Amino acid sequence: MLFSRLLFSKWPRLLLGLLLAGVGAGRAAQAQVYYLDLSKQTLSLPDRTVYIEQVLDGRAKRTGIGSVHRGVNNALQQADLRPNVPQALTAWVQAQLPQRPTDHPVVLVVRQLALAEAINAFSEKASLDLAVDVYAHLADGYHYVLSAAELVEGKGLETTARHPVNLATALQRCLAQCQAVNWAQLPPQPARTLAELQQLGHPAAPVLTYAILTDSVRPKGYYPTFLAFRNNQPVTEPALSIETTPRTAKGWEATREVVPSLAATATAPKELLRKVWGFSDGQQLYIWYSRHYLPLTRDGSVFRFVGFAGADPGAVGTAGYLAGPIGGAIAAAATAGKPADFTLDMVTGAVSPFSETSGPAPADTALIYVYRRAGSTPTPVRVLLNGKVVAELGEWQFATIPWTDKLHEVSLCLENSSGRCASFIPAFGRTAYVEIARNPTDAAKPPLEQVADKKGVFDLRVIHARTRSAD
Repeated sequence: MLFSRLLFSKWPRLLLGLLLAGVGAGRAAQAQVYYLDLSKQTLSLPDRTVYIEQVLDGRAKRTGIGSVHRGVNNALQQADLRPNVPQALTAWVQAQLPQRPTDHPVVLVVRQLALAEAINAFSEKASLDLAVDVYAHLADGYHYVLSAAELVEGKGLETTARHPVNLATALQRCLAQCQAVNWAQLPPQPARTLAELQQLGHPAAPVLTYAILTDSVRPKGYYPTFLAFRNNQPVTEPALSIETTPRTAKGWEATREVVPSLAATATAPKELLRKVWGFSDGQQLYIWYSRHYLPLTRDGSVFRFVGFAGADPGAVGTAGYLAGPIGGAIAAAATAGKPADFTLDMVTGAVSPFSETSGPAPADTALIYVYRRAGSTPTPVRVLLNGKVVAELGEWQFATIPWTDKLHEVSLCLENSSGRCASFIPAFGRTAYVEIARNPTDAAKPPLEQVADKKGVFDLRVIHARTRSAD
């Protein structure tokens, strides 16, 4: 009994005190880079019909591919490929899949490559998200063939070594989709030059093909799967209701816990809606994540949400080293549950940590932040980029738009704003800020306005402060 009291009354404070040094050391190690080694990985495609001439990097941000946790303290390190993504993948793929006379030459354009690790007291989970476009090299240029995406996950006591395996598995599955292509009857597509493929990068105006992004009506009901959500095909439930209770935990003040339920009928009692993928109340969309229903915010061609963070990896690692599994469990319980930003990928359904709005834009990209503070009405407004919807923003929300088109200007409008738009040519390697008016319907003021960097940075910090709490 005495040991038990000591462990659960004094150990948490002792451990957390000792953790500070370890966590600090982990933060100092963030400048280091962990390079994935693909030399021991293989690709097995016995029925392949293609030869990869080159791999291009078409991501909007081309620095790093995620982060890993290293060492006893689980120090966070940026992950990357050496010397860079396109050169590393080109050399490795060509070594694995040498050219044969009957192969069809293609170019791969990487649209997404992101890895992450989630850590708890007793295990880790590694995930890798890959999306590529395949272009056939024909006599008149490069023709689009298909897009492929894969999400690979795996658990273990230490998962950093799994990332090269996961990357090889994801790429092998993507390339396997080329085996079903009828190369004699490719769908008609415009020919592009290699320079155009390199310049295109991530499309400046995403082609929004998913119903949940393009449909104006979101019926009340629940989504049993991610695909049902993406297709905007809920199990319709007009009797769906929501109960909310204020949260009191530190960092979650002014937010509410959401519990959906189905109303009682003559033949069935009231039923709580638990553990479905998500639901819609007819206006707001919610996702089930980490045992909570959390509101989704449209951000370009993806959705974001503020969720419950996992345990502090440095704390868990140091405590586990000092006091074994019980110490790690105590540290996990003490450090988990803080607000954190997450992104829902619309291709794979993967949920990943969302990068803060800090740091400069890549040299070949202009980043545009469109944001909205408190307004005259909380009704969400739709933002159009060159005539296509890219965001739907309520109060205290923002969207990130990467722009790579060096030939045309940006034109941002609000839906039904009678053509009153904010049009400008963004500076590449820089960040631009566009604010939505507090009253977008006021004819005397522009509904959108590009603002000075200093004001934009300050306003975004205020928006973050309302959804996240500083440690």
